[in-house]
Amino acid sequence: MKDCEGKKGAVKYFFNLYNSESQVIPFYQSAWQNKSVDIGNWTLKTTNGSTARIWIAEGTTLYPGAYITFSPSYRWIDNNNESIILRDAVGDVVERTPVVNDNESDNRYWMRNNSGWTFDVRDLEKGELWSGCVKNVVDGDTIDVHFNICGVQRVRLVGIDAPDIGEEGYEEAKEFLNETCMWEEVMLDVDDEKQYDPYYRILAVVCVNETNVNEMMVGEGYAEVMYIPPSEFDCREWEADYTLSPRPTHFY
Repeated sequence: MKDCEGKKGAVKYFFNLYNSESQVIPFYQSAWQNKSVDIGNWTLKTTNGSTARIWIAEGTTLYPGAYITFSPSYRWIDNNNESIILRDAVGDVVERTPVVNDNESDNRYWMRNNSGWTFDVRDLEKGELWSGCVKNVVDGDTIDVHFNICGVQRVRLVGIDAPDIGEEGYEEAKEFLNETCMWEEVMLDVDDEKQYDPYYRILAVVCVNETNVNEMMVGEGYAEVMYIPPSEFDCREWEADYTLSPRPTHFY
């Protein structure tokens, strides 16, 4: 949770400027707040370039511990010199973000916590499985997945290494992964020992239907194992005796 203390002390949010798929504004009701908050007719307004305004529907209520996500289907936030103003139903400013820039195509967000605004990744809850839809295949070991709460996130299949662009086998590995999971609902088992790589991509085992895709990429010869500790997954087992792993039985 990233605190964004507003006039009522009840709203929390973060935002990502980079592209239309990731321009998501989740609002959170503080867990310690024991009453509901009516945010109907509140507005979100950008301040740079061709400004845009989002109206929150009348009757919208934030209940204790709940969240509401706003993800417009169009690009509405500029990458540079952008700020967002949150106003209540009578037009009073509840919160204004600082003027920020974001030209990095990664999973980092501008977030507010107790120490102020920071540009960083979110800490994911350990022990949870995440579900989403694959929106893009970057290469043989990287995909973009759309989650309802946090927009599109870039995911690196943990424990494997497929050929990079320009290397032999690159096109074949990318095409196989594309055929396997593009537009598919996937489940992610995030590596709780190390959730992100140095490029801020989520490290995870990806499952489609009954298939562990990471393991399959190795078994089918499109990728090699790449064990980098610390990791909760021992990918070396996938190479030694390749069999399809069962799908997890629960997910977030």
